[in-house]
Amino acid sequence: MRIVYLIMICLLTFSLHAKQPTLIASDTYHVINDDNPAYAYPVADKSQWQKRAFNGFIIRPDISWFQIEYDLPHRQNPTQNFGVFVSILGAFDAYWDGQLIAHNGVVGDSSSTEIPGIIDKIMLIPPALSTPGKHTLSLRVSSQHVPLGLENGSFFSLVTDYEQLIQLPYKKASRPLLMSGALILVALYSLFLFFTSFKQPSYLIFSALCLTILSLMLAESWRGLAPYTYDWQIPRLQLVLVLSCLASLLLTAFFGWFYQLKQRHKILWLLFVVVGQLITLVSVDGFDNRSLIVFIIGVGSALGITVYATLTKQQHAVLMLGGLILFIAPISINMYSYMDQYFFLSFSALLCLMLYTLAQTMNQRNKQLIQSQLTSNRLELELVKRNLQPHFILNTLTAVEEWIEESPATAVKFINALADEFRFMAATSARSIITLKDEIALCQSHLKVMSYRTNIEYSLIIDANLQHAAIPPGIILTLVENAISHNHYQHGHVTLSLVQTINQSQQTISFTAPIDTKKNTQTHANNIHLGLGSQYIDARLNESFGAQWTIESSMTNDAWQMDISFPLKRLNNTLEGLKND
Repeated sequence: MRIVYLIMICLLTFSLHAKQPTLIASDTYHVINDDNPAYAYPVADKSQWQKRAFNGFIIRPDISWFQIEYDLPHRQNPTQNFGVFVSILGAFDAYWDGQLIAHNGVVGDSSSTEIPGIIDKIMLIPPALSTPGKHTLSLRVSSQHVPLGLENGSFFSLVTDYEQLIQLPYKKASRPLLMSGALILVALYSLFLFFTSFKQPSYLIFSALCLTILSLMLAESWRGLAPYTYDWQIPRLQLVLVLSCLASLLLTAFFGWFYQLKQRHKILWLLFVVVGQLITLVSVDGFDNRSLIVFIIGVGSALGITVYATLTKQQHAVLMLGGLILFIAPISINMYSYMDQYFFLSFSALLCLMLYTLAQTMNQRNKQLIQSQLTSNRLELELVKRNLQPHFILNTLTAVEEWIEESPATAVKFINALADEFRFMAATSARSIITLKDEIALCQSHLKVMSYRTNIEYSLIIDANLQHAAIPPGIILTLVENAISHNHYQHGHVTLSLVQTINQSQQTISFTAPIDTKKNTQTHANNIHLGLGSQYIDARLNESFGAQWTIESSMTNDAWQMDISFPLKRLNNTLEGLKND
């Protein structure tokens, strides 16, 4: 994890110190819908031309001419050459002060005669025509391969140092590409943790988020690394929009599951994002605007979830809240250049923060896992100790000795019953969860042993339809042992009862035992204590179900009852056949 942090820090440092070239641009351009070869030269009287700002152009079915004026400065050195960059949704011929400098595709008046040009074209300005002062770039443009119904297209142009200009697309693409290695590493690591150690959805969602952002960056970098013809621009923008919507949803889902919101709240937040995205797609024009807004909706929902987590004092909430605020802060600087200029830096910082919180959460869960394993081992030992106490062994050996002398057949039956109980005990003590059927079998084995030892016939009446339901081992056995040890039954027959009640996703186990009224006259109905047995039951339930369980006790004149409720879970494997081993 520290290696990932170092990679991210290096990427941020590289981005902050990257030298940017001096750009020469114009705020406006002129356009005329008339195919006149004379427009290749600068036109002094533009009264018939339309003046527009550089925020796109209106797509026409015929050929149009564009003219842009630039004011070139003095060259920094005699060998410096200027270049002009043009990005337009169309094919064009380019003229600099009337001289042809490049063809981009083939301009045509129909889709059959036009050959699409590349979306971004870099052209060298002849040194003889790059003197300081005013110069005119004229473009003869056609856009015959745009999708039907598209009324406006993208258009942008600038002049700068030619050497820097041809490197600019690669520099712009290099930052997200450098980050792609870290994203792949983080995504695979999170996926590995999900499948091998932690089944928490937040790790799986975070992995999917990293892969989505990686795909988004590759879609953005595609333009600079592998120039494509302009008819692929709309499909690429559609892909970017889809990935932005997916990233927005995954960002919301990550924070929803990371802070463990209620299921209903998670669904509401996701619905909020989906509805916001649908409204944006219907009401907002322009792919870039849509992509930005749908992503901001996801960040806003993540911000809302984090505010709720901060108010409820959940761990790491304050730190993550600050990170999200810093993530969206650059939007206030320039909303329209956020995805191109600031998204990489902002998401890099946010990713580092998310990695930190996941790493801290992972360390805490590792500690909890170790503690859980220690607790499980202690409980296993406690369950065995409860049935191998010195006085139990001593009394058992004494009884066996007497039966061997007086009734060998009874001694053999007792030894077999004791062996059955020990077999069940050995099989269940090492497990954190067993079936109710196995727990009942363990209790019946114990009652059979106690019947031989005390000359009292113990029986357990069972009313349980779903005996494959899961239960921690030794829970009912502890109640049985306490019923026998606390009451010191003197009657010839004692009947205990066990009732299972199913209520949707919960089950309740009700255990009832008769009371020796002379022994328990001073016991209050709401103050029944099981001593170490109660501690054992609490520990086992905490280990298996966390805080999702309750236990209640009640007492009448002739019986006491324990009701234990916990989540319903079905197990298919049982310990049947141990008696025949």
